[in-house]
Parts: sequence; C-alpha cells; structure tokens
Amino acid sequence: MPESPAPEADRLDPAIAALLAQLWRAAQDGRPWSLPRLCKQSGLRMSTLRRCLTMLTELELADIELDEDGRGRAWLSAEGLALCRCLFAPAD
Repeated sequence: MPESPAPEADRLDPAIAALLAQLWRAAQDGRPWSLPRLCKQSGLRMSTLRRCLTMLTELELADIELDEDGRGRAWLSAEGLALCRCLFAPAD
C-alpha cells in the first residue's frame, strides 16, 4: 500500500492553517496561549477562532480550557503536535 503524502499547510483551510501555526508557536513556547492572543497572532476573529478550535478539538488535534467567564486558553494535543511537526518543522 503506498504511503499517503505528507500534509501541506497550503492545502488547509486558511483559518485552520493560521490557527495551527499559532498553536505550534505556542507549543514552542512550552505553554498554552490565551484565546485573545491566538486571535491577535492568527488574525482571526474570536468567533472564527472558536469555530476552528471546536473542529480541532473534535478531531483531537487541540485542547481548550474555558473559564466560567468565557476566557480560555488552547494548546495542541499529542496528535496535533505530530501533525504540526510535519507541517511546520524545518526539514532535516
């Protein structure tokens, strides 16, 4: 059975690609980023960011933690880290 090709960031929905790129940057910092920071860094509106995060959590690529007041933070899951490593890590 032939191997599936490696994922390419330019083939993703632009909003998902932007969010994954910022979640990857947050992973390089070693800590989750707040939702407002993810909005600012990705250039996405909060409503778009929340929809994208919902999809990524359903796909088990990201995790999100929300406070009672609606504030929260997000980070990549182990599967999300593996995907982003393929998409964004420099090739050896």
